[in-house]
Amino acid sequence: MRSIRRFGLALAAAVLCAGPAGGEERIKVFIDQDTSGPGGTDAVSIAMLLLAPNVDVVGIGVVAGDAWLDQAVYHTLKIVEVCGRPEVPVAVGSEEPLLNSQEMMRRREALWGEKAGDGWHGAWGKEVPPKNVIPPAPGGPPKLKPVSQHAALLLIEMARKYPGELVLYTAGPVTNVALAIRLAPDIVGKIKAVYTMGGQVHVNQRFNFWWDAEAANMHIRAPWKEKHLTPIDVCHKTRMTKELIERTLSAGTPLTEYLRESYLGPKVDPGIFSYMWDELAAAVIIDPAVITGTEDLYLDVDYLPAGGYGKIVWTSKEMKPWFAESPWKVQTDIDLPRFEKLFVDLVRTPPPRATSGGRGQP
Repeated sequence: MRSIRRFGLALAAAVLCAGPAGGEERIKVFIDQDTSGPGGTDAVSIAMLLLAPNVDVVGIGVVAGDAWLDQAVYHTLKIVEVCGRPEVPVAVGSEEPLLNSQEMMRRREALWGEKAGDGWHGAWGKEVPPKNVIPPAPGGPPKLKPVSQHAALLLIEMARKYPGELVLYTAGPVTNVALAIRLAPDIVGKIKAVYTMGGQVHVNQRFNFWWDAEAANMHIRAPWKEKHLTPIDVCHKTRMTKELIERTLSAGTPLTEYLRESYLGPKVDPGIFSYMWDELAAAVIIDPAVITGTEDLYLDVDYLPAGGYGKIVWTSKEMKPWFAESPWKVQTDIDLPRFEKLFVDLVRTPPPRATSGGRGQP
């Protein structure tokens, strides 16, 4: 029985590592992320895309949000290293929003009350260590270094290098994306599709768009060819659990050992077991069938300096606003067993053999 089980595990790994069938092209993805860590939704979503057999991650931009920029860069480089993808370039992006600031946030909340939702303020809150204090990752600091380009410039480079092919995945504040749009408006027409995690439809909760509402407004209004939103609402149908992590551990890969310590170690913050926001948004790129319900909505983002700062304003597809060319496809329901199986299978995937000569090399 044990030998049959071992054969089954080996076969599953072989299928995942084999890549797309029939010579299909892998999806070229640029990730823009505010990676806190160790572990957590930000880092794990990057790992899923790095290990997906049908995805080719061509670059990662880092932005502040859930963590300060130095912390986010550290944990991004570490997860890239753990996944055995040192050739993927990681670029440092924006530490601050376009206009918003910690002081402006404090003044808004003094007038209008604390932001809606769970009280999460990211790097501006009490839960995140101050700048230059980095929560250590399992296995020690990363050996990889970021590239010299700003994240916005790396995104521009990749959009122009892969016109009509590149998929943009954003799972943090979109400051880098807004800068790229302003510096090179032509990239909007070159990017094949955008997948964004952020914003709300019905729930009273927000963070990614709240951190930099001006950038979010630019991003949401940009005439992207194809645009998908994973709002906070649909993420509430997911939950990271100890059981999910335990299902991955027998693979014994560098990533599963990293997750063991990050999620099941002696000093784990219980808050790490929360909704799988970014993992779900990444899963939609890898396997669109995890989403079983969508709604076409016209979206905008409130950037007035008041209580609604960073809130999505939406209308149905029958009420087209003057600035919008097309609605966003907003996800409303999921196939939870399929999503959880995809997560487990991807995390158990052995890392590929390192590619030499990559831009992300130390």
